Amino acid sequence: MIFAVATLSFVLTCAPRRCTSLEENGILVFDSNVQTINWNPDPTQKPEISVSGNLEMALAQDLASIQDVRYVLTERAEGNLLVWIIIDNAESYESRSRVYEKELGLLDAFPEENFDFNLIPSREGDPRTFATGAQVVYSRY
Repeated sequence: MIFAVATLSFVLTCAPRRCTSLEENGILVFDSNVQTINWNPDPTQKPEISVSGNLEMALAQDLASIQDVRYVLTERAEGNLLVWIIIDNAESYESRSRVYEKELGLLDAFPEENFDFNLIPSREGDPRTFATGAQVVYSRY
């Protein structure tokens, strides 16, 4: 007990070591695919970002966070990813702007992908009637 108290007192009185700069110290990189942590001595090198699952599912999950999104459909065509986003309350500026913000975020996150976003009011009916080759990747109902 005395040893534990003495050790704890010593640890608490020592000043924590501060990093002087990232260039000297590097960074830790977590790889979620293999559940490992690696040391990267070059902090100027950005880690590779990968999406678990496929891109369509990732964007469906992202868009599903918006309450007014009812469906998300996707289709690959001529090197493009066609995305139909069907929303309730499409006349609301707030609803549309939340979707547009997500779209811009996806464009920034995946610059190598050619997106073609289509925002459709839910009153148009079943989305499979106008996106016949698309698959539904998210449905609130």
